Amino acid sequence: MADGNLKDLQRMLNRLAKDLPIETAKIIEVEGLGFINKNFRDQGFNTGSGVKTWDDRKTKDKAGRNITHYRTNRRGRAGTLNKYGRKIEGRAILVGHKTGGDKLKNSFRARRSLSMVKFITYKDYAKTHNEGLGHHPERRFMGPSAYLDKKIAKKLTRRLDRRFK
Repeated sequence: MADGNLKDLQRMLNRLAKDLPIETAKIIEVEGLGFINKNFRDQGFNTGSGVKTWDDRKTKDKAGRNITHYRTNRRGRAGTLNKYGRKIEGRAILVGHKTGGDKLKNSFRARRSLSMVKFITYKDYAKTHNEGLGHHPERRFMGPSAYLDKKIAKKLTRRLDRRFK
């Protein structure tokens, strides 16, 4: 009788050893994509100790003048929002004007194998914004995060607990 239980346990452990890399990759994929979407919703990067919010758009020119309002009555009414001001009013950061569903936040996909999960996007400018290259400020939405590590560990622990019940 004890020998049968030992064989069952061995079979369960063998199945777990085979399934664990696949399950872990699936969890990392789902949680990673959710983390990226959460960063876009929060308009900042969650490091685990809090959200580091992204810098606002520049609304002043080199001379320090406001570029979102008309300055004279030649084109529009002085003091009211100009075309650029109307375009950015109320729009989230890193969301383009009139992009429909073709936004940076919707462009992320994941490819997984047994040894890794790779997050990809077809947008060329994603790296520029994430790392702050050129004259762009860094607006990180992907990268190492204690918050993401905790979420992955919690979900993996829950899966393993469910499996061993």
